[in-house]
Amino acid sequence: MQSRTRQETSGIIVEGFPKGLFTRDSTPWNQLQLYNLYRLVLAGVLLLVGLTDAIYNKSDSINRELYDNVMAFYTIIVILQNIMGYAQWPRFNKQVFSYAITDILMLLTIIYATDGVNYGIGILFVLPIIIPNILQPSQFSMLLAALSVISLMTLELNFQTTGRADINELSHTGVLSLFIMVSSAIAANWASKTQETAILAKQRGKDLIQLSQLNQTVLNELQLGVIVLYGTDGITHLNKAAIDILGKPKKWYKQALKTFSPELEQSYQDWCENHQPRIMSYDINHQNTTALRAQFIQIGSKTSEKTLIYLKDTYEEREQLQTMKLVSLGQLTASIAHEIRNPLSSISHAAQLLSESMTLSKTDERLAEIIHSNSYRTNAIIESILNVSRRKNPTRSTIILKDWLQRFFNDFLEQSQLKVNQLTLFIEPADLKVAFDPEQLHQIMWNLSRNAVKYAKEDTTKLSILIQVGIPDYTRNIVLNVIDNGSGISKEQQQRLFEPFYTTSTKDQGGTGLGLFVSRELSQANGATLEYIDLPSGGACFRLSFSSH
Repeated sequence: MQSRTRQETSGIIVEGFPKGLFTRDSTPWNQLQLYNLYRLVLAGVLLLVGLTDAIYNKSDSINRELYDNVMAFYTIIVILQNIMGYAQWPRFNKQVFSYAITDILMLLTIIYATDGVNYGIGILFVLPIIIPNILQPSQFSMLLAALSVISLMTLELNFQTTGRADINELSHTGVLSLFIMVSSAIAANWASKTQETAILAKQRGKDLIQLSQLNQTVLNELQLGVIVLYGTDGITHLNKAAIDILGKPKKWYKQALKTFSPELEQSYQDWCENHQPRIMSYDINHQNTTALRAQFIQIGSKTSEKTLIYLKDTYEEREQLQTMKLVSLGQLTASIAHEIRNPLSSISHAAQLLSESMTLSKTDERLAEIIHSNSYRTNAIIESILNVSRRKNPTRSTIILKDWLQRFFNDFLEQSQLKVNQLTLFIEPADLKVAFDPEQLHQIMWNLSRNAVKYAKEDTTKLSILIQVGIPDYTRNIVLNVIDNGSGISKEQQQRLFEPFYTTSTKDQGGTGLGLFVSRELSQANGATLEYIDLPSGGACFRLSFSSH
């Protein structure tokens, strides 16, 4: 591909001057200029020979005046033709044949002036006759070769009849003529095949370029991300979808995979060590924000270092699973709730009537209170499950996070009775927007923040909560972190953290074990994910990742 400067230059046409004077063209013109340089050197050498009398002292029959005039005229012509060749005007084929005809006429004249080919002049015929067959192979080129040989033989026969040359020179001229014709035929055949090969190669090159462009277009239109790795050289190709998944990195060529996705690098190493060359798929959580399925395929032979990686965002699969799960959960909870709520209502009503009796002892009053409180708690669990199962589809709208979180910040600060310095809000950049149901986002944020207040610190005056929003490097998703300075959550508890009815709270703290479960369900319904991030520095971090879909 030409550079921009060259493309612009090639379009210049200056009135009155040939276009080629200002541009450099393809290889044939360079070859012709090289031949012109040879002709210029040849003219200088032959002119110098005449000026030094090196050729005249060998024979008295040499026409000195004719030789000098021809060489002077030829030198001037060659200089002019050099200028024309550099200017690339007139056309290429005209210059090739004009150069050849000029050289042949000059050599025939010199042979006539020097009485034959004995001085080695004849061998100079080879190049001007072969050059047209190489640079411009055609029937005219072969005709020019034939006419040159006929002229040379006619000139030699004239020398023989007039006695200006001996009989040995005739055989010498015949051999030279035969050599010229054979060389011309071979050169023409070789040049013709070379030209056909060049045309075919050019066409194949165009086909390859078109095929490459087609492949690139297809790859860029794929929903799948495509990454090509080449051993230690790192990434050698990314399509549009992969660049988007990796957060649109500016410099990725020949960069290590772990630079953009340590999780993907870990899966790649496992595949190389345990499964290559078998095709394998891995589910990864890219940068703890995006759920991806990565498929590794070896390109080429077993010893090949090239690997093809397909990346698929499992967002649509999660959406389908979420819908199926809610349908199943709705059917199950509706039937369970119906069977439980009627007897539960009777138990609760009986406990309330019993507690109003004036004859109850202190022990009986305590038992009635336990029955009533647990009935209330059981009913709260049923209500929570029903709310999840019959939850309406989220009504998503565009939320400017900075404004929305500032309102939530003030509201939660007031109701939780925390001090201003205990709650911090950080958003970068400030204009981040997400598509989410505002009410459901409020419920998620309230659950996460209330959990921090309830479980992070026994002494809430020592509690600090950070709400942090941003876009991590090499990912496309916006993340919202709710971080506290508590003791964190153990590895065992993390495994079951989002299970329904699983809770780390004590009896005094209460809790149904549905807060995080409901929060994750609400997140997934809005196309987001909710995960717990283990912090090396301690504390707990719940990350809400908003999908870019």
